[in-house]
Amino acid sequence: MAQKLHHTLKSIQSAQIDPQDRLFAISLPWFPLDPLLRSVRENGILSPLHVQPVAPGRFRIIIGFRRFEAARELGFQEIPCIVREEESKLTLLVQALEDNLVTRPFHLLEKAHLLLKLRDEFGLSEQVLMDDFMSLLDIRVDRFHLQQYLSLAQLPEPLQRAVLDPLEPEVALKLSRWQSEEQEFFQTLASKFRLGRNKQKQLFALLDELRDSTALTPSGPGTRVSVPILWQQSGAAEIEEDERLSLSDRFAKAFEVLYRERFPRLSSHEQEYERLKSALKLPPRIQFHAPRYFEGEKIDVSFAFQSSDELFETAKKLEEIAQSDEVRKILELL
Repeated sequence: MAQKLHHTLKSIQSAQIDPQDRLFAISLPWFPLDPLLRSVRENGILSPLHVQPVAPGRFRIIIGFRRFEAARELGFQEIPCIVREEESKLTLLVQALEDNLVTRPFHLLEKAHLLLKLRDEFGLSEQVLMDDFMSLLDIRVDRFHLQQYLSLAQLPEPLQRAVLDPLEPEVALKLSRWQSEEQEFFQTLASKFRLGRNKQKQLFALLDELRDSTALTPSGPGTRVSVPILWQQSGAAEIEEDERLSLSDRFAKAFEVLYRERFPRLSSHEQEYERLKSALKLPPRIQFHAPRYFEGEKIDVSFAFQSSDELFETAKKLEEIAQSDEVRKILELL
């Protein structure tokens, strides 16, 4: 017959609880505590911690890491606890997971660290993680997403902290290839310009290409120029400090000079496009719009008319333009 386990409610001295033993922790130790601090200051600990004895007079936390940190920071000497006797470690971790899921949403970094812990500390296979835990954590169940989360949990701590704000996770994963000073520089730009997901991805891709291109010389691999130096040399740093412009305009102009640095033929393309468009002698009512940076496969054309006769004349002009050498050469620029 299995032995019945008893859970005891008691007050335990905070000094008897080991905050360094984070075997069952779901939250990360550097997540902000501010809202919880206010609650514990005003109301005390409303829900007891769950702890497990590990030695005479010593306990480790199963559930309630953040409550304990808040209480300790506020100077609590005694903590209300439910003492759990010997149980399966995996069972206790799953109970801690379920307790947290009921009370709050998980940050993706918490999900990432939990999956890594289950694999590395509890010895579960990646197949078990996919079968039993990923859907519970509201993660798409496939090996690609599992690897993405495991990689997030293994990023350097400064990059993980930046994922809280301002970095997008997929950008953080790619940034891990850069030197630490370059990572910090990119984080500063993302924060200063308040870049969303798409602009972070675009800026990273452009800087990464520039960074790699500097390491190539006609005679073979050379010395890679760091991202902060590329920013300075391109003129982007000067634009960044131009307070006459809004932040969004500064970013747009800085991105443009970087793009021209990466694609030096862009200026000649633009000059040739303007020359060819001028040769077409377009009437004001017909407008040509080339894709930005000539990235695309088509020219947008817009036109306006006030009468059926004017529409007929516009159609004739467009037919004439379509047969011109200038249009053929414009399309070759794309």
